[in-house]
Amino acid sequence: MNLIKGFVVFTILILTFFLIMVFKKNDNIIHKDLIIEVDSSFLDKSSVRDFLSKETLLDSLKINYNNLETKFLSNSHVKDVTIYKDLLGNLNIGIEQYQPIARIVSGRLEGNYINKEGHIFPTSQKFSKRVILLRLNDKSIDEKTILSSDFGKNLVDMIKYINDSEFFSKIISELEINQNKNIIIHPQFSKQKIIFGYPDNLEEKFEKVNIFYKKIIPAKGWNTYSTVNVKFKNQIVCDKS
Repeated sequence: MNLIKGFVVFTILILTFFLIMVFKKNDNIIHKDLIIEVDSSFLDKSSVRDFLSKETLLDSLKINYNNLETKFLSNSHVKDVTIYKDLLGNLNIGIEQYQPIARIVSGRLEGNYINKEGHIFPTSQKFSKRVILLRLNDKSIDEKTILSSDFGKNLVDMIKYINDSEFFSKIISELEINQNKNIIIHPQFSKQKIIFGYPDNLEEKFEKVNIFYKKIIPAKGWNTYSTVNVKFKNQIVCDKS
């Protein structure tokens, strides 16, 4: 019996020593593979590899994880990054990118996207996402962070409302914001300008836009009206061409 116990203990010691040596080798020499988790938008797996030096890909001893994370976060399209080496010696890199909900096409912020948190970040030649276009008057947005003002918060809420609607996300292509912070909607398929006013009372105003498209246009025709005003309470004001 003691002989069996001694054999079991010896076997456990041998296995423990073997595992320690394997993990030590993985930790001190090289990683076996590079595992990248990233969506294929602004940065793809090839772009992530380009961030890494050849030496980093070969030798895990040369990896400074803090510096590498800082390097990735310096990219304006990267929201967050996770870098670690697993027990098998694989180098794992996870990239979370900013997701645009609108694109600014005029004013001093032209050439930038906005995400749902109001963060402004530049467009890219490698990737372009079809989103609502924003024509901003320079006086309508004062800060680099859209959500720093009440108007900016309401504007982002309006954009999210449109994007969350299967109907409005298909028919609305552009929002024009003038210096008085009044919004004019430019539809995708019709010529009417929809005067929305300040981005508030979203449910009420969009219900009036819905009525215009589903009841007034079928009765009057697509080209009857040039402007549709929904900014006034309990009114839909249509002007003919």
